[in-house]
Amino acid sequence: METLQCSDQRKIAEFARDLYGLNSIKAISERVVQRLDTLIGGNSTVVVLNERKANAPHLLAENIGPEYQRLMPVIWALRHDHPGFRYHRAYAARAVALSDLIPLHQWKKTKLYNEVYSKMGMHEQMMGVLPFARPDLCGVVVNRTRRTFTERDRTVLNIVRFHISEACRTAKMHVPIPSPELTGAFEPLVGGGIIVLNTTGAVQFCSELSQRYLETFFSTEKPFHGGLPLTVTKWVHHESSRFKTDELAVRPPQPLSVLQGGRCLQIRLSSTSNGTAHLLILRAEDPTLQLKKLGSLGLRPRPTEVLYWLAKGKTNAEIGIILGARPRTIEKHVEGILAKLAVENRMTAALVATQAWL
Repeated sequence: METLQCSDQRKIAEFARDLYGLNSIKAISERVVQRLDTLIGGNSTVVVLNERKANAPHLLAENIGPEYQRLMPVIWALRHDHPGFRYHRAYAARAVALSDLIPLHQWKKTKLYNEVYSKMGMHEQMMGVLPFARPDLCGVVVNRTRRTFTERDRTVLNIVRFHISEACRTAKMHVPIPSPELTGAFEPLVGGGIIVLNTTGAVQFCSELSQRYLETFFSTEKPFHGGLPLTVTKWVHHESSRFKTDELAVRPPQPLSVLQGGRCLQIRLSSTSNGTAHLLILRAEDPTLQLKKLGSLGLRPRPTEVLYWLAKGKTNAEIGIILGARPRTIEKHVEGILAKLAVENRMTAALVATQAWL
């Protein structure tokens, strides 16, 4: 590999820092197309994805124009004329130019060159595969009209393709951040605050309500590292690891409960089906306040207490132990609650209580 000058190394470092600041593969591809010519003097650049199961390539970004997009079906139909396609399917350890794989006079005899590339002035190409996409084939293609690529150009593309791939790999772990408006509509439905984490456990989004809960219930653990208190970080790591095992079949993730005075913060964990994100739902419970809100349902004090514990999932026997009453007495209270609320069962009564709290 050719030794690069200090100016080249500085440009590559700046190029890489720019890519790592982006959070989507589409944005990274578009930035590559915009800026790669500052490192490798090409006439045009393309970032393309060939999925194994697809019948056509997917253009992630290009700076050629509508004519190239119009000719993509022709390029795909004649792809086996292209030595780079065959090479990168079988072996893709380094960036190569077309002239590394086939004499240019032979390349210019192919149908693909004459029907597509010659018409757009693409007489020479250099290609580098991005490993993040495997088993699919994703690569960067730099086109030139006349000049051949130098060993320095190959070295630069070999270096930057690693950073492009790593930036894309990192971007795959990011999840879309919900807007404040969407969160504002969603939080009342779940009755708590929302935190979104990526697969590494890093905070992607934390609502204002969630931030207040964390600062209130974990005030002794500040400053938070990575946006979460250490207690929460350890719990997330422990519980999220269960998503990768069969243990969930017999034991769902357990909530984290934190007590402070008369209040209790419960944090529950959920994961997306493909494991790309985790969702934390934080609910702060204040029995005194919740009992007061249940008073709006028109129940007397004792039935209100029974409804409170019924909504917490307690059985009649458990409510009797908590309130110091016989199970039969609790049963009578439950019958009166159902009649007063005009509902048919305990589940619906619990739902009414939840609505009152919200």
